[in-house]
Amino acid sequence: MTPIIKSIVINKRKLGVTIIIIGLMIVLLGLEKNFDMKLKFTALMQNNIKYLTQYEGMQSKLRYKLPSKWSSENQDMSGNEILYHSDFKSEDNKIRGFVEVWNLDGSLKSFLENSKIISQKQNLYKNYHISEIEINGGSGYLIEYTITKEVGDSYKGIEYFLKKGTQFCRFSFFVNESDFKENMPTIFETIVKTLEYK
Repeated sequence: MTPIIKSIVINKRKLGVTIIIIGLMIVLLGLEKNFDMKLKFTALMQNNIKYLTQYEGMQSKLRYKLPSKWSSENQDMSGNEILYHSDFKSEDNKIRGFVEVWNLDGSLKSFLENSKIISQKQNLYKNYHISEIEINGGSGYLIEYTITKEVGDSYKGIEYFLKKGTQFCRFSFFVNESDFKENMPTIFETIVKTLEYK
C-alpha cells in the first residue's frame, strides 16, 4: 500500500495581497480608535471642559469622573433599593443629572420596561428610544427621550444603565431642549466611560 502524499500549492501573489489587506484593516482599526478619542476630546474642549475630577463612593468600590467645574452632592437614600446616589450639575446649570447604584431584583430590561410604564403615567414623552450598549466590557442599555411640558421648556434625558451582577449603575443626564447641543451625547458617553464599579 503506497502512502498518499498531498501537496499544497500556495499562490504567492494571493498570499501577499491577503497579508496587505489584513495589515491595512489593522491600521484602519487603530486610526478609527485614535480618531474616536480625538473627537471626544474635541467635544470636551468645545464645551470648555479641560479637566475631569474623580469621585468615589461605596467605600471606593465606585469611581467615576466629572468635569472639574461641575458640582456634585451625595444624597443619603433610605431603604435598600438605591445603594448610592449623587446629584451633579454643570457650572452654568444647563446640564443636570445623577449617578446611582441600585440593587436589581430580576432582569434589567424588565426593570426599564416597568419604569417606562410608570413614567408614562406622569410624563408626556416624545422620541423615546432604548438601545443595547457595551461600555468598558459591560453590557447595559442607553435610553434617550424628550419629555414635553405644557408650560415651560421640554427637556432631553440621556440615561445609561449598566448591569453589574445583581446590581446596576445608572448615569443620567438632563438638558433643557433649548440648551441641547449636538455634541452633548459624545460628552456624556465620555464621562460614563470613566465609570468603574467593583
